[in-house]
Amino acid sequence: MIDNLILKSITKKGKKENTLRSEALEDFWTCLVSREASLMARKEVLTGKAKFGITGDGKEVPQVALARAFKKGDWRSGYYRDQTFMFAMGLSSVEAFFAQLYADPDNDPFSGGRQMNSHYSTNLFDEKGDWLDHKDLYNVSSDISSTAGQMARALGLALASKKYRESKVLKNTQFSNKGNEISWVTIGDASTSEGIFWETINAAGVQKLPMAVCVWDDGYGISVPKKYQTTKGDISTLLEGFRINEEGVGYNMYNVKGWDYKGLRDMFNKGAEAMRENHNPALFHVDELTQPQGHSTSGSHERYKSKDRLAWEKEYDCNPQFKKWILENKIATEEELDAIQVEAKKTVKEAKTAAWKAYIAPLKEDLKEVLSMMDAVA
Repeated sequence: MIDNLILKSITKKGKKENTLRSEALEDFWTCLVSREASLMARKEVLTGKAKFGITGDGKEVPQVALARAFKKGDWRSGYYRDQTFMFAMGLSSVEAFFAQLYADPDNDPFSGGRQMNSHYSTNLFDEKGDWLDHKDLYNVSSDISSTAGQMARALGLALASKKYRESKVLKNTQFSNKGNEISWVTIGDASTSEGIFWETINAAGVQKLPMAVCVWDDGYGISVPKKYQTTKGDISTLLEGFRINEEGVGYNMYNVKGWDYKGLRDMFNKGAEAMRENHNPALFHVDELTQPQGHSTSGSHERYKSKDRLAWEKEYDCNPQFKKWILENKIATEEELDAIQVEAKKTVKEAKTAAWKAYIAPLKEDLKEVLSMMDAVA
């Protein structure tokens, strides 16, 4: 996941002590890299190098925490703000992120420039067309742009796990480890107002499927506060009737603040362990998240957020809160974290430059050829 001399130099020896320290610093690095990618992506759009972008800034910490609970054989059915998760899992590089932003047909490994940025997938087949060993891979179903459309895919993947667990014939295959995998679905709080969200929530509860619904809640649906689109303004409260009962029917429900790194890790680990054992679906409601650059590269959140809200978002931005937690727990010093910040900016800038050069190089060659032809005609 990481190859960085600064991180290696501040990682202590000693296995037990090293685990939390090294994982926290690695996750902090990923969060910083992802944030820099988001900031640079907006600049690339505003300077005309890319046409449009939606980024995952403000959602970094929950995603590195989720990555720690995501196991081989699991599936992700997500939406277009999950770049941090993909970086953390090693399923996307920063260079690939920018290649997709530029709609590079040759170097975007996910859709060949055909889909909007931050739309991901992993291969199901090898180069010969044979099925890969899915139970030994981190799997991602192809993302789609329609809000809440990922819910139906997550339901189908979770249902497949149930079928494998129940089958007497399909116990050991390359597709499932006896149904122990989880179908993770990520969704923004505004998209929980879609009809397909409610249909899927109900179906997974009725059929008792291992579907983990992760709601990234930043309080807004583009410019509309959630109180105007969610009854009682809180999806957990609204879903309370789905909470698991004494008979074991329903959802295990969890709620944690999006800036609480330790709380997020504990929540995802606890929820995933229970789900792998009993196949009850779960809701992971992650609230108090922020969106530092607004909804997309096409707007400005300063237009619809109050000064108080903007001040709160600055204070409770998950990345600075993560840094604060690291310092309070004496995992690293301020100087060490600042060094990681500098290295993250450098790494992203180099990856962005490489992606742009790879994209523009064949276009420059085509231009030369066209100019040559014009000179010949003249």
